[in-house]
Amino acid sequence: MSGRAPSGRAVVSGEARRESVLQAARRVFEEKGLDGASIRLIAQAAGCTTGSIYPHFQGKEEIYAEVLSRSLVDYERFVTARIVKAGSPAARLEAALTAHFDFYETRADDMSLALYLVNGLKPRGLTRELDARLNGQLQDIQALFATCLRELTAWPETEIDDEVGAQLAMLFGLLTLHHTRRTRTLRVDARALLLRHVRLTLERLRAVLPA
Repeated sequence: MSGRAPSGRAVVSGEARRESVLQAARRVFEEKGLDGASIRLIAQAAGCTTGSIYPHFQGKEEIYAEVLSRSLVDYERFVTARIVKAGSPAARLEAALTAHFDFYETRADDMSLALYLVNGLKPRGLTRELDARLNGQLQDIQALFATCLRELTAWPETEIDDEVGAQLAMLFGLLTLHHTRRTRTLRVDARALLLRHVRLTLERLRAVLPA
């Protein structure tokens, strides 16, 4: 073997292959889920051989983790951008709550990816290392909401954590009803419910603020 470093063209080709695999894998995961996906199906969707995937990823779990990680990065940037534009603590919490809904309202597939993580914080089939990486990202996202709550309350951290959990549970529940069209069955409007929830949340928090 010559031992020469790969050419620039080879590096670009490798990066392009990795990206095409990730894009194809996302489509496969959206259709089949992690359990139903396989390297063979991902290779077929990417128009490559299974052998050309393994230099970039050790298995479908690693691919899934990368797809989910990118989705969480997009989510965090979206919510953060809304928060920093808000002018008061109450407005920042409102921005965080509505941004969560807005992001996943038009990204049902991203929500499916996220719920695989949120459900127990231990996605079945992923390694301990991948779980730790993704859970770290989720904790960073939870911290966005916790910071907004600290600005509005004098609560201890345990109560703030409980409130963040309750808020995310409500938001994901409302989005699930929206995406499954159960809101039509209930004859309610998801956006109206969101705004009502935000208003009542802020009223509740203002009521417990120290004088």
